Amino acid sequence: MTQGIPRRTLAFAAAAVALAAFGAQAQEAYPSRPIKLVIPFPAGGSSDGIGRQVADKLGGVLKQTVVVENKGGAGGMIGADFVAKSPPDGYTLVLVDVFHTSTPIYTRKMPYDAVKDFTPVSLVGRSPAFLVANPSFEAKTAREALAFAKAQPGKLTMAIAGTGSVVVDLFRARSGVQFTSVPYRGSSPALVDLMSGQVNVMITTMASAGTHVKAGKLRALAVTGERRNADFPDVPTFSELGVNGMNYEQWFGIMGPANLPKPVVDRLAAAMGEVLRMPDVRERLAGMALDVALPGPAEMKQKVEGDAAQWLKLAQELDIKPLD
Repeated sequence: MTQGIPRRTLAFAAAAVALAAFGAQAQEAYPSRPIKLVIPFPAGGSSDGIGRQVADKLGGVLKQTVVVENKGGAGGMIGADFVAKSPPDGYTLVLVDVFHTSTPIYTRKMPYDAVKDFTPVSLVGRSPAFLVANPSFEAKTAREALAFAKAQPGKLTMAIAGTGSVVVDLFRARSGVQFTSVPYRGSSPALVDLMSGQVNVMITTMASAGTHVKAGKLRALAVTGERRNADFPDVPTFSELGVNGMNYEQWFGIMGPANLPKPVVDRLAAAMGEVLRMPDVRERLAGMALDVALPGPAEMKQKVEGDAAQWLKLAQELDIKPLD
C-alpha cells in the first residue's frame, strides 16, 4: 500500500484517468468506421451526382469510407425521415436540397420537422432556377411565353417534379399567368417529357437541365435572382421581364440527425471545407451552374431556417392547402 493512500483509492483513480483518456481518444478518433450518406432521391439525378462526388472526396479527407445509399420516395421524405430517426453519432448523414424546406407546406402528415429534427453541417452549392422550354415550343423567348400564357389561359403546360413546387407557385403568384401544372415523380421523368414535347416548359436548375440546354435539347428562357447568371449571360432575369419577386435558389447541403455532438459537427464541417476548396470539385459544381457555398453549420442553419420561413409565408399568401 502506498503510504497514506489505500490501494483501492489508487485503483479507482487509475481507472478514472484511463476512462477519461479513452473517451478523449474515442472522440478524437471520429470517424472510426464507415459513414453513410443518404441521398433521398433515386440514382441518376442531380442530387445523386453531387452526393457521390461529395462522398468520394469527403471519405478521402476523413480517411474513412463514406457509403452512398439512395433512399428515394415521397419527394425525399423517406430518406430524410430515416436520417432524422438515426442515432446522432455522425455516422448517418443526408444530402438535402431546397425541397427539404418546401415539402412541409404541401404535406400535412410530415414524419419529421425539417428544421428541429436535423443538425446543419454544411452547404455544398447553390444555384438559381431557370425557365426552360422544349425547342419546338412556339414561344421562342420568355416574353413570348408569357404572352402565350396570358392570351390563352391554361394552355401553357408546366412540368413539376413532385406534388408541389414553391418556385412554380412563386411564378404563378408573381406573374399572374394561368397555366396547367403537370406533376411528375421526379425531375428526370419530367425532363424526358419536356424534351419529347409532351409539356411546354419547366422551372428547374442547370444542375438538372444544363447538359440538355448545352446540347440544344432544351432552351433556357429566364433565370431567377436579381442578376443574370454568368454562365448563361444571354438569359434574362424574371425581373427584367417584369416578373418581380422571384427570390428563389436551389441549394444542396449536408445534415445529420438532431443533437449531433459539436466535435462531430466541427470535424465534418472542417472536412467539407477542404472538399469545397478542391479544384476538381469546384469545376464539377461550376459545370452544373452551382456556386460553391461557404462551408459550415452556421450558413446551412441560416439557409434552412430562412427558406422554411419564406415558404410558410408563401403558403399563407397563396392559401396553399397541404395534402394528406
